[in-house]
Amino acid sequence: MQKEIIVMLSLVFLMSCTRMAPETDPDTDGSANCTPLFPDKQVTYNGYVKRIVATHCTITCHKGGNNPGPGNFTTYAGLRPFANDIFYFRVVQDNADMPQGRAPLPKAVRDSLNIWLKNCIPEN
Repeated sequence: MQKEIIVMLSLVFLMSCTRMAPETDPDTDGSANCTPLFPDKQVTYNGYVKRIVATHCTITCHKGGNNPGPGNFTTYAGLRPFANDIFYFRVVQDNADMPQGRAPLPKAVRDSLNIWLKNCIPEN
């Protein structure tokens, strides 16, 4: 009886194995499951954030390749994985230490960037 149970469990285990790769979630930043906190405020990547990032982040550091900063922030796809973590903590908060070597962005700009983050980082 015990041998039959072991054989049965082995078969179930083997049948559950596949050669398919596990599904990956393309939404690594959580934005697909996000509910905008400020739906009446329209701050988008293309309408606002892209200009701020181009002016303060991608000039010397975050433009990809062999630049000092990680990530390529010249595109929405490049910035998106960093938005809710590094971008929030290092750029948006009151104790922000970016842009590196310069004063934090003005409070009004950081507030707008925070709205963008809290509204699920919309592109358009």
